[in-house]
Amino acid sequence: MTPLKVVTFWVRPLEGQPLPEARALLEGLLAIFYEAFPEYAGVLTFSQSPRRPGYVFVYVNQGCTGLLPMAGRFLQKLLQQAFPQGEVRPYGRAWLELGSE
Repeated sequence: MTPLKVVTFWVRPLEGQPLPEARALLEGLLAIFYEAFPEYAGVLTFSQSPRRPGYVFVYVNQGCTGLLPMAGRFLQKLLQQAFPQGEVRPYGRAWLELGSE
């Protein structure tokens, strides 16, 4: 799998059950992420759709071209732990390291 420079995560429920209200959970999750990756402090924003099934989106603000692969994988794991009843999909651009050609 090609590493991504992630710009958006989409969390959707697997079984048709709506996701729970996520604001407090996401605020805590981002605090953990910023502690591990302080260089991204204040870069991430989240939203949850108001209607069922309550999709969750976590995305980078304008001015940030995306999370480097290690940070993206870390945040994806946090989201998977926070929403075990959901599927976490990262979206971004392929990250090609120098010398890998």
